[in-house]
Amino acid sequence: MASISIVTVPVLFDTVTQPLPLLTQWARLYHYGHMVMPAFCVAATSLFAYSALRNRVAASATNPKPWRIYASAAATTISMVPFTWIVMAPTNNRLFGLKELAGGKSSAADFAEVRGLIASWAWMHIARSVFPLVGAVLGLRGVLGELSM
Repeated sequence: MASISIVTVPVLFDTVTQPLPLLTQWARLYHYGHMVMPAFCVAATSLFAYSALRNRVAASATNPKPWRIYASAAATTISMVPFTWIVMAPTNNRLFGLKELAGGKSSAADFAEVRGLIASWAWMHIARSVFPLVGAVLGLRGVLGELSM
């Protein structure tokens, strides 16, 4: 997920020198990510939540199960959604607005502003990528904890 910011955005910056093509490429990148990434987030969250519930039901005073770690993994993973809505939405909206405003005119948007907004978006995307990464680490910790019981 972070590879979008680490690899793709720098390639865009190295190869696109006009604001409209850069906005168009970012919008396509966003489109394809938006088609796939939310489903991955929901699937991972659902699996962690299922594991938490399964372990919660099976837990007893003499046989504690690591349900809390799975619940934490689920909560951490799904946290990328409100982060996107609250932190990233203004930048996303500005970029889409500039693309719409530019229409067919490549000079309607300032290249430095577009590049700056996309660079800012890339850093926010890296931050957003940390949520499912931490969720995966917590989930792995839960699995390893179960295996050692």
